[in-house]
Amino acid sequence: MALLAAMQGKYPAYYVTGNHEYWSRQSEEMLEILREYGVTVLAGAWESTTIREQTLHICGADDPDVDLYMPARPGFRQQLQALQSVCENGNYTILLSHRPERFAEYSAFDLVLSGHAHGGQWRVPGLWNGIFSPGEGFFPQYAGGVYQAGSTTMIVSRGLSRESIPLPRLFNRPELVVIDLGAAP
Repeated sequence: MALLAAMQGKYPAYYVTGNHEYWSRQSEEMLEILREYGVTVLAGAWESTTIREQTLHICGADDPDVDLYMPARPGFRQQLQALQSVCENGNYTILLSHRPERFAEYSAFDLVLSGHAHGGQWRVPGLWNGIFSPGEGFFPQYAGGVYQAGSTTMIVSRGLSRESIPLPRLFNRPELVVIDLGAAP
C-alpha cells in the first residue's frame, strides 16, 4: 500500500488479476483497495492513452481462474476475444495477462506483459530458463524474459515473490521490470 500511495496521482497504474487473488477468496476486497489508490483494474477492459503524440491501448484480461471462482463474470477467453477487436485500429496495443503459457492466444497484441511463472523458481545460468513453473511444469518455455512470435513480443517478469511452495529461489533473483516504450526506428 505504501507503493500505491507514493504512485497515486503521479503515474497511471493498471492491474489484472492473477491466480492468487482468486485462491485467497478475497479478490473483490483486494481490487477495491487498488481502485481506492487510483489503480485502473482491467478485467476484460481497455483504456487508450497518448504518450508523445502516439496513441496506444492498454488491455487486460483476468486470470483464467476467474472462470472457476467468479462464474457470473465474463470468462478469460470471452474477455480475450472481446479485447482482440481493440487491436484492429492500427494503434499499438499492450495486453496485461497473468499467464505466459497462453502466449499462442495473444497473437493479436503488439506487446504482452505477463508473470505467473516465478522465473521457474530455480534457474541454471546459461543452461535452463527455469526448472519448474506453475502452468507449464518442468523446464518451462516462458519462465522469464523476452519472447517473440510473429509481430507479438511477450515480456515475462520473474516477479518479486516466490512460489507458494516453501522452496527458495536459486539463481533467480526477484525482479521488477521497467519497459521503455520508444519510437519505432
